[in-house]
Amino acid sequence: MRGAMRRFLGAMSDDELADRSAKVARRLEESGAWIWMDILLSFLSMPREIATGGMIRAAREAGRSVAVPRIEAGDIRFLVMPPDSPLPPRDRWGIPVPDTAWPALEPARAGRILVAAPGLAFDRKGNRLGRGKGYYDRFLSRARESGAHCLVIGICFSEQLVEEVPHTETDQPVDGVVTEKETLLFDRTGP
Repeated sequence: MRGAMRRFLGAMSDDELADRSAKVARRLEESGAWIWMDILLSFLSMPREIATGGMIRAAREAGRSVAVPRIEAGDIRFLVMPPDSPLPPRDRWGIPVPDTAWPALEPARAGRILVAAPGLAFDRKGNRLGRGKGYYDRFLSRARESGAHCLVIGICFSEQLVEEVPHTETDQPVDGVVTEKETLLFDRTGP
């Protein structure tokens, strides 16, 4: 499934990618989750991935804090972008790299966190298929265990919302999914 989704994203033109990414961002910005949040945790788009720059700009323009991921020593941590800083520069593989001088996010003390979660695919039960490294699963597990107030929304294109995503007990579910066509929220309270 990962290969099929990478091929789908790779076949999109730059204009289509930008247009559809903007529609996903607008749909998320119109959600109750957007109004609720104190801070947005957003991934920084890699080449051929849904673009998050507009969403990050919108959060900052609305006076919300934004934290972005940095991979270090095989793990992920989120760094809070200073209000006046531009989006981070890209490394030789096209991956944005935040400044290590930015303050580290402490999820349990961050207020209401909206996590715009990346994924190659999501299903209608809240399962997420990432890139296979487990960074977000480990981060979300720790954040939830710390008592952080997190709402995790997967953002993707409609073709990435599939019938079923393979998952294991260590995979962290999302609380909702936003595409350019629909918004889904899942009840995590149980029966």
